Amino acid sequence: MKKAAQVITGVVKGIGYALEGYLGAFREDRHFRINLFLSLTGTLLSAALLEGSLAVIVALSNYMVLVVELINTAVERAVDTATSEFKRSAKLAKDASAAAVLSIGLFALALDLKFLLPEILKRLTC
Repeated sequence: MKKAAQVITGVVKGIGYALEGYLGAFREDRHFRINLFLSLTGTLLSAALLEGSLAVIVALSNYMVLVVELINTAVERAVDTATSEFKRSAKLAKDASAAAVLSIGLFALALDLKFLLPEILKRLTC
């Protein structure tokens, strides 16, 4: 029984650390806040307006923007912590991380324009 309590305590602590990560990224990173708004909007609209596997795919692509932005935020903070002087490798790490966000963001946007926008326009004109 003691072992189960330790496992539960560890899980609860882990969730707490994850929530601190969300809050820290929200407080300190403007791009995270922008992508949070766009990602959650696209995810919720996809789930509400689309059906079946299409809804899941479009919602997931929007949600992945948020996930990749969290990873980008972590990479940027880790690089900033590791060095205060300019290093080409540090710049590449930060640029590549930002490129990952851009890549999934463009993919999500393309899906939103193809599938979600027509559904929104259809409902607005009815």
